[in-house]
This record gives sequence, C-alpha cells and structure tokens, in this order.
Amino acid sequence: MTISSNSALVLHNRFKNMTRRLRFSPRRRQYCVLTSAAILLLVVVGVVGYLLTGMHYCFDVLVEWKVSEICNQYYTNEVTGYMCPELCAGDTISEFHCPPTAHAAAYPFNAHRFLARKAQQFVVVKHAVPDASYEKLSWIDSHRQEEHYPTEQEYGGIVRRYIELRYGVQLPFDKLAGLLALKNKNNRILFHASMRNSWNLIQNNEYLLSRLYEEKEIFPQVLGTCGELFLTELLETVEFVDEGRYHFTNHIDLSKWRYHLKVAVLVLDYLDEMGQNRFQMCSVVLGGFGISDSRMKYHDLRYISTEATIDRRLSDGRTCAVDADCSYYDCRSRCNATSHQCTAGLLNNNLQIVCEKIFRGTAEEPGILVTEKSSPRLLRILDRCARPASRSDVDAARPWGPSKTLKKQLYNELTSIYEQLASSLYS
Repeated sequence: MTISSNSALVLHNRFKNMTRRLRFSPRRRQYCVLTSAAILLLVVVGVVGYLLTGMHYCFDVLVEWKVSEICNQYYTNEVTGYMCPELCAGDTISEFHCPPTAHAAAYPFNAHRFLARKAQQFVVVKHAVPDASYEKLSWIDSHRQEEHYPTEQEYGGIVRRYIELRYGVQLPFDKLAGLLALKNKNNRILFHASMRNSWNLIQNNEYLLSRLYEEKEIFPQVLGTCGELFLTELLETVEFVDEGRYHFTNHIDLSKWRYHLKVAVLVLDYLDEMGQNRFQMCSVVLGGFGISDSRMKYHDLRYISTEATIDRRLSDGRTCAVDADCSYYDCRSRCNATSHQCTAGLLNNNLQIVCEKIFRGTAEEPGILVTEKSSPRLLRILDRCARPASRSDVDAARPWGPSKTLKKQLYNELTSIYEQLASSLYS
C-alpha cells in the first residue's frame, strides 16, 4: 500500500513538473504564440485572397476598399479616366455598396460589380480585372530594364486587329478614335497610364460590347471610366423576378398576367435585335433582363458574344466524352462520336435558350408563361420552342434551335392573347 502510494506520488510530481515547464518556459511560450499567429495569418490571407480573387461574394467594406485603391492610384498618376475626378471627390459619385437583394439575380454577389449613387440616380460600377487571358501592352527591355509602350498610331492598329480577330468587326476610323479616347498626350507617364487603362478596358467583353454598339442601345450604356473601373446605367429590373417561380402556376390576376405577356414580347423583340447583329447569349436568367427608356436590355454581358466567336469556341477540337463537354453554359454543341472531339459549333440559338429557361421552364420551376391562365395552344408552342423536333420547327442554321416561323407563331400568339385581355378589360 505504501509502495503504491509512493509511486502515485512520484508520478504526480513528475507530471506536475512537466506541465510547469511547458506552461512557463519562455521558449515554449514564444513558440506557441508564433505558431498561433502564423496559423491565424494564413487563415486571414486565405479568406481575403479568396474574396479578392475568387470574386464569388460582395461586401461593402471591400467595395469601399476597391474604390479607395483606385483613387490612390489616380492621385499617384498610375491610372487615368474622365470619371476619376467625380469618382474620387466623394460628392458627385458616392454611396458605394453591394447590390441589394432586389438586384441579386441581375447582379450576383460579386466584388467586381457593385452599385453607387451618381447625382440622383444609382449606377453600376464594374471592374475590368485583368486575368490570365489579358495580353500585356508594354514590354521590358532586358538590356536597359526599361518599359516600352507602342506609339499612339501603333496602339490604334493593335486595338483594330484585336477587335477584328475576336469579333470579326472592322472599325471605322471615327469609331476607333472614340473608343480609344487617350488622354495627357504631352505627359509621357500619364499618357502611358491612359493607354494601359484603355487596353485593359478594351479586353473586357462587357465594356467593349457596350462601347462598340452604344448607338444601337441594346446593351447598358457606359457612363464613364476611371482606371479599370467603368460605370454603366442601372436597368429597371422586371417586377416579378423577386417572386418564387412556383407562384406562376397558382392563381394570377389579369393585370399580372398581362405584364408577363408584355415582358415576353419585349424579350422576343430584344432577341430580334440580337439576331440582326448576330449576337449569341450563352447564359440567360430571368433577372438578367431589364428596361431602360421602355427598351429591353440585358444586364450581364460576360457571356454574350458574336455567333462566330461562339462557333469557334465550341468547335475548338478539344477532347470530349459527352455532348455536355462541348457546351459553354447554355450554348450547346455535340461531341463527335468517332473522333471524340468538339467540332460541331453552336447547335441551338437564343430563342431556344429563352423558351427553355425563361418562358417554359421546368415542372419544378415553371417559366413566366406557364400559369393557370396559359392556353393549351400557347403551352404547345412553348414545348415546340424549347425542344424543336419537326422539320418546320427547326432552324436550318442551328438544328437544335427553333425556326423563325415558330418564333413568329409564338409572337403572334402572345400579342393575340394580350390584345384579347386588353379588349376585355375595357369592354
């Protein structure tokens, strides 16, 4: 009994001494503090890096920080832009914040896209962040370690060739000059900064499309730039984008149903304009459509390009196993069963995408034209539009897309229903 008690006491004393050394040893205490600080720093850097580079979320504090960084660069002559004085003064353009819930569908929580107040209206601020696909404009002289830029004339040629290769568009001289809008030509540092900012903006699909086709009024209007930031108009979001889709199949009053029909007709008119300019939309959501001066436009241009560009992208010969491997969001193509390569190009079209995702929808998420007031004829047309099969329904150029004839039938059906409702309301 005594031996056992002595052994227990010895073990207790050893454990006590060991814990005392571990707790009070300056070296061990310093080691623990440094290790904890390093782990915390890695976590913070990881979270901030994810937020700044992943761009999946938007936080007001990051928005304010981004604007402050751009303005600091403006004050140190690193960036230029006609909107910089207004943006950085803090009175004309202010109240920078992430999109509210009402605009979440059109402007997803993304640190590169946020809202601001300009005078008495809200505008959208977008950041043309250079990525791996961006080409550098300057080059470094390895002998003198000097940075070299092209001349103004050379830069104009670079931009002209870039647009022609990417979009198949040949710019007239006056359009090119208006697009470049270089500043401070007598100041070498500011002129190079202006050229560098201009080049980064031009490589941004949203900025370039809005500027190239601004007179056609099919994309949000660019209001100004500062460095790699550019401001566009905020479109009036269609009213029913906040509602759950399941509400559409329940009771809907006549005024709301007429609004659905009106929006659908405006969307079809918009698709006509897109087709006339040979643009393809590869990611379409209901909340992406908005209205400006009674004209339908689309908020997000990141996944809109010319049909020729999309054809090249989908038929680039990459290896595939199934058709989905050859698709780009809603733009679909076919995997060659023999070579197992993507070689077919675009097979559907804008109307098929809109009919499938916006007008008809699915059983779980019915589209805006699927309600208890929808006629059997309209529902049949929507089915044919979303999944065209017969020869008369299929577009000759896009075998998975509906034809112009079917589009005309849908348009006539919608306008006929709308006019009947209007006459019944006023009879």
